[in-house]
Amino acid sequence: MGDSGRETHEADRTTADPTARRRSVLRALGGAGALAAFTGVSTGRERAAAAADATDAQSPAETRERARQDGEIDPVWGFPALSDETDPPTSPKHEVELQIRPHDAPIPEFVFEPTGLYVEPGDTVRFSYESPHHTVTAYHPAFGYVQRVPDDVPPFSAPALPQGGYWLYTFDREGVYDLHCAPHEIFGHAMRIVVGSPSGPAADALPDLCAQQPAETPGAGGETTAAMDEQTTTGTGRETTADARTATAEPGTTTGSGEEGDGGEEPSFPRLTAYTVLSDPALAPDAIVDERRVSWDDLAPESKQLFVQIRGFPPC
Repeated sequence: MGDSGRETHEADRTTADPTARRRSVLRALGGAGALAAFTGVSTGRERAAAAADATDAQSPAETRERARQDGEIDPVWGFPALSDETDPPTSPKHEVELQIRPHDAPIPEFVFEPTGLYVEPGDTVRFSYESPHHTVTAYHPAFGYVQRVPDDVPPFSAPALPQGGYWLYTFDREGVYDLHCAPHEIFGHAMRIVVGSPSGPAADALPDLCAQQPAETPGAGGETTAAMDEQTTTGTGRETTADARTATAEPGTTTGSGEEGDGGEEPSFPRLTAYTVLSDPALAPDAIVDERRVSWDDLAPESKQLFVQIRGFPPC
């Protein structure tokens, strides 16, 4: 669509309720759609097979049954439950809530609460779905990301669950884990867990994108800063502009190594607001060790700013 077409649509939208439109957009982009619209992660049969081979669990039902029998949490699938009516195979020692704040905001905040958490090796964490349609996904090369979990940790992820559901995961390996919600990563839905001591790839700070040369700065899906500037422009308040990406990405079916594969794209760092959230000093691994729990409210407002605004949708 040309510039004149976009201007016409912008004029039309001024006569409608922008708040209602933005809420409709967020609902329309729920689930993997939001990630598919804004990321450039490649897919490949070899990478999908590598992720599938990480566990011998065949289905969530089998995963739950095996956990009940063994009293252990699957290292890839965790333990998903649709409601509290499902008894957990083990008692969690910590709880993280997946929230939307506030529900009626034009573009709400997507929150892990706490956003930073310290646990001991072997502790099980309960992720409680206070709002629906989230995941708890590792920043792992098999998902198209630069590794931000300890070495030898498999590509684990919670499924999207309804409100009132929960997901358990046992953090056995010591180190720093950066996690995100796949559908809402670009809105800042990310967190950090330190297990034991702050070690591993995620113990290092994320690179300063502003300090790097444009041709070398990794962006969404391995793009340079110059390419990202065509999509994102920092504005005032919480709203900025971006054109949608159309690449597809699904957890468990994307890049399988930390290096660029055949026909694949460079693995990316956390994207957009997830990057600024995880770069906040309050979430430095040593700070998490000292505080034990870091609330979303402890993060600086500038770390929560949005870099995208939905424009041109619905196309009417």
